[in-house]
Amino acid sequence: MKAFFRAYGIFVFLFLFFSIIFGQRPGDKLIREGVDAFYNYEYQKSNEILSKAIQEFPDHPSVQVAWVASQWRFDESRLAIKSIYNNFERNLSRAESIYDSLLYVYPNHPEYLLYYGSAQGLKARIHLGQKKWLSTFYAAYNGFVTIQNAHELDSTLIDAFLPIGIVEYYAGMGNVFVRTAAELFGISPSKEEGLRKMELTALKGEWAWMEAMSVLSYLYQFFDINYERGLKFSKIIAEKYPNNFDFQIHYTQSLLQNNMLKDARIRLIEHEKKLNYLTKNYKNRYRSYVDFLWAHLNFKISEYDASLIYINKCIDNYSSELDVWLANAFLMRGNIYDQKKMRYQARMSYRKCISINNQTHAVSMAKIYLDEPFKK
Repeated sequence: MKAFFRAYGIFVFLFLFFSIIFGQRPGDKLIREGVDAFYNYEYQKSNEILSKAIQEFPDHPSVQVAWVASQWRFDESRLAIKSIYNNFERNLSRAESIYDSLLYVYPNHPEYLLYYGSAQGLKARIHLGQKKWLSTFYAAYNGFVTIQNAHELDSTLIDAFLPIGIVEYYAGMGNVFVRTAAELFGISPSKEEGLRKMELTALKGEWAWMEAMSVLSYLYQFFDINYERGLKFSKIIAEKYPNNFDFQIHYTQSLLQNNMLKDARIRLIEHEKKLNYLTKNYKNRYRSYVDFLWAHLNFKISEYDASLIYINKCIDNYSSELDVWLANAFLMRGNIYDQKKMRYQARMSYRKCISINNQTHAVSMAKIYLDEPFKK
């Protein structure tokens, strides 16, 4: 159950702006500029634009949750975790109150429901970070139901398939208890159906396509392994948003997974340069990710001593609250030790990976290598 909610929290983290539906209503252009700035890590610019939009177009369906999410990510780049959560919760409560008022006047407005559900889902992200599991479930479930209602009112909202698909996918990853609980709450626990909905959004979503591609590249790299599709999706969004460091490192990871080592090396050199321009918070987080990528590159070319140095740096300095990269780091360290015929150390690393228990492909492979040494 805990792993399911951690996964749902990842969804909420990625769902910030997934489904902003830009038709021809007033404010669309301005909000789109703010969202594009957000995705390109231009947080101050994004906040300025969205703060203007929230004053000029307060009834726009997306502007409230977009502004909250922009503030969150801006805070995340510069503040301590307690301050981040305090600001986030206060801003979300304000947004929920506004959506409540709008839905009182327009009770069956699908887009207001969609963004109200988004705000509820974002609240689950706060509880998840605070390890309040019951509160996480309650907020996540409320958000899921609200978004389902929005889609039932307007089946043309393709973007709504993204959060529904993510929840179905992660419910399908769970044990019998999780799947049964999901079914009781009206959630179809199916990885296959979840992926289908996410792929549909990536290909046909009006605005959610970018977040759908981000989620899918993440899943195909670390959970439901499909390196070719991971490369396809990560490449598109990395090229669309060149300053988004998260998109860039995931693209580099895909290049390594597809043995495109020359391109990966060139990009890694660029990552080292760009790290210097990140905020302190982001620099601390992404330093370990970049060290992982250097370890991966050196492992691919059989430079095991260099790879071990980088992977130890990654593990020792890991500061992200999300442990997917960390599980993969322990797996890689075990693989390195196996290549160096250091079986005791390899098994210790595999046990560390398994103990994270986050349902990644890395954990599954570590269980195999615990008994059978890795062979390249």
